[in-house]
Amino acid sequence: MSTKTPTSFEEMDCAFPSSLAEALDLMADESTRGRPLAGGTDLMVQWESGVVNRPERSISVKGLPELMGISEAGDELVIGSGVTHMQLRSSDLVQKHVPSLAEAATTVGGFQIQTMGTVGGSVANASPAGDLAPSLLITEGRVVVANREREREIPVTEFWQGYRKIDLQPDELIIRFHLPKKSAESREYWRKLGPRRAQAISKVMGSCRGQVLDGQIQSFRVAIGSVAATCVRLTGIEEWLLNRPLNESTLAEVEKRVTEEVQPIDDIRSTADYRRWVTGRMVRGFLENWLEPA
Repeated sequence: MSTKTPTSFEEMDCAFPSSLAEALDLMADESTRGRPLAGGTDLMVQWESGVVNRPERSISVKGLPELMGISEAGDELVIGSGVTHMQLRSSDLVQKHVPSLAEAATTVGGFQIQTMGTVGGSVANASPAGDLAPSLLITEGRVVVANREREREIPVTEFWQGYRKIDLQPDELIIRFHLPKKSAESREYWRKLGPRRAQAISKVMGSCRGQVLDGQIQSFRVAIGSVAATCVRLTGIEEWLLNRPLNESTLAEVEKRVTEEVQPIDDIRSTADYRRWVTGRMVRGFLENWLEPA
């Protein structure tokens, strides 16, 4: 394979396999392997801006039947990597069983981006500001990836390994996600703070899943984006909250602890100090939702 970098989309060699098996065959051989391309809403911008060099070859996985669909499998939802943000936000199953994921999908760009962009593409982009990541993390689900020979499952909590880095081999594709449903007694919430009300990259965003019974916190998971190199679970906060009463003392202390635990950076969108303050207020706000009727 040539090492020449295309200077335009017209120079890029793009394959259009008709099945997952064909796509995996192409990925298996270095001479035919290319950059997987689904909706292209992240990659096209990165290539055009020069942030990432255009590859010589890409492989379109858009619309492959094996990567589509949202279904139930016992206590889990199974979501294909090719499912779009629009399909996530419109799905009755997602709205019922992983509602924060449906809500997060409504905040990803405008309708055009939501119609083209996919859950697999968002996860593969591995941006710390990726809007779907917190809602995936709180499910403690699994990512299924595959090459031509076999599939393997990776916990979502381990899939993002660093800034723009994921646990995916060169010959593998992301196939689907297995996400445990929330229980009937638990709730989920999502919140995003950006510089404007629509089509904004997050300053801070997060999701939570938890259960409060008789004023006592029975379970609580919370994940926050845009405060580290990857989206992060605040496991120390989760453990501290377990079995505590949901009262003003707990709310004040958890806000303080969150601001001390997160270590964001200054960047073009926000300052570290502001992100720390917002994150503390966000987690407090999540818990305050349980003080109101569902």
